[in-house]
Amino acid sequence: MVDSDVYYYFDNMLSNLGDIGFMQRNFEVVFQPDGKRGYFEEVTVLEAARSLGVDINSICGGAGACGKCVVQIVSGVKPEPKTPETRLIDKDSIARGFRFACMLRIQGDLVVSVPKESRTGTQRLQIEGLETGVKLNPVVTRRRTGNITEILYDRDVIRRVKHDSPVLGFAVDIGSTKLAGYLMDLTTGKVVSVATAMNPQIPYGEDIISRIAYAIQATENNRVLHESLIDGVRKLLREACEAAGKSPDDVYEIVLVGNTAMQHFLLGIDPKPLSRNPFAPESLEHHYLLPEKLSLGNNARVYVLPLIAGFVGADCVAATLAAGIDRTTQMSFLMDIGTNTEIVVGEKRHMVACSCASGPAFEGAHIRYGMRAASGAIEGVWIGSSLEPRIKVIDDAKPVGICGSGLIDLLSEMLKTGLIDSSGRFTEQDTPRLRVRGGVKEYVVAWSGEVGIDEDISITQLDVRELQKGKAAIFSGSHIAMRQLGLTPGTVDRVYMAGAFGTYINRESAQNVGMIPEFNLHSVEQVGNAAGTGARMALLSREARAEAQMIRSHVEYIELATHPDYNQAYLDALMLPHRDLSLFPETVKKLEKTGWVKTRLHK
Repeated sequence: MVDSDVYYYFDNMLSNLGDIGFMQRNFEVVFQPDGKRGYFEEVTVLEAARSLGVDINSICGGAGACGKCVVQIVSGVKPEPKTPETRLIDKDSIARGFRFACMLRIQGDLVVSVPKESRTGTQRLQIEGLETGVKLNPVVTRRRTGNITEILYDRDVIRRVKHDSPVLGFAVDIGSTKLAGYLMDLTTGKVVSVATAMNPQIPYGEDIISRIAYAIQATENNRVLHESLIDGVRKLLREACEAAGKSPDDVYEIVLVGNTAMQHFLLGIDPKPLSRNPFAPESLEHHYLLPEKLSLGNNARVYVLPLIAGFVGADCVAATLAAGIDRTTQMSFLMDIGTNTEIVVGEKRHMVACSCASGPAFEGAHIRYGMRAASGAIEGVWIGSSLEPRIKVIDDAKPVGICGSGLIDLLSEMLKTGLIDSSGRFTEQDTPRLRVRGGVKEYVVAWSGEVGIDEDISITQLDVRELQKGKAAIFSGSHIAMRQLGLTPGTVDRVYMAGAFGTYINRESAQNVGMIPEFNLHSVEQVGNAAGTGARMALLSREARAEAQMIRSHVEYIELATHPDYNQAYLDALMLPHRDLSLFPETVKKLEKTGWVKTRLHK
């Protein structure tokens, strides 16, 4: 993302965010089908939903930009639709009372229905990762003295307990979408229990930029984000302890990793510097905090891993630690795909890192029927020569939308069958699934009678463009990082794809559309929650913490926003798989055996 894009995004977000104001609880609002109700005045329905804990998606943080918070007014005044609503909601639905929850202000009694497609749903969360593989040497130890066991933090006695009391630690990966916590026995190094949860900040914006925009609108907003995250980690700790039959009082250290924005919110630091060039965090250093600083646990000290740069955070340091890139002379490539995709390339003598603004499309934002990887999401698609699709749905439920892995499959399958050409434009094909609705071409993935919502699920021309932008950001960042070290895909020995999206994505589909370089797919390892593994390593080993510090200080950071070649690299990568087909020779050979329609725009 170039500077002008960042400024435009923030200006647009801030201009659309309304003043929440003081909540006067006068009018009754009822949310169906939950039946939850409360009394409000002069706030939005989205704010009321947050107050009552009603599950409503809000990817843009209430800016009226994503169209994911649609609700239906069942009873009450139907106000005139606002411009963003008329753009994203069809006329018939407008007439039936559908509006954006973030723009619908409560000015009288209301009954609203929250449709399935506007709900967050039960997210499939990635907790598995690489084995830690470290020698046990935690900062927290115990020493027996007579009938008492002393708990030591480094060399300081912090508590005296009975001999049989457990000595526990908690490692947490704070992602933009999810939290994953690992309760560890610090005397054995074993995982005692695991807890996962959605990031409680999601109602305030699903991507990092949305949340930063929300935070800098008012000091109170930054406090809200801080407290919601602290409360989320506390609940995660309680859940992990309850699952293991342990007490949170026996947890003596919590190790936290997260991207740069999450760490700012966690520590209560003003995130405004992250919204403007040079996007520099307040500090790159690690943090040791006493229990009272964050109050995550009664006896728990907190250790926060260091950052690399503005949008390359401690989660990337932890993932690099887990992959062992800094311990090998084999050339390695690590990619953690998300709203911001972090990339680390190199080996122990020289590593480079960058962050690609891949955007939230792979989480479902700006995609008409996009959603996160939750129950009912289409996660796999195959299209035959008849142009009829076969789909795989999470939990074998009736489909209600399409998640990131399904979207990449769709893009690849439509390219192979000639439904779209190499520029991403829909072609003319003889199938009822290809149609024009509202002046926009679309391909119907599932008819209304087969799904769990009241309309067909499709992918539109606008959706294809959003996916092209996301994949282009990832590839161009990868290409520039590799070129910095003089590498080609053939000279990379090990490739790691981390995170939930990186774990479930079809690697061949990602390569067909040009999202990832043309690596030997047999060298690609999908490693799950590598950041969580790195956090556990830091909890169990002093040496791992020292290694994390070394990674932070030895990685060369590439700022793509100011890189002279990035804009052209990004534009070239918008093509499918790429404008320069010499970068994908084997992929082109495979595509030429399919219905691929190549345009004249290629080099």
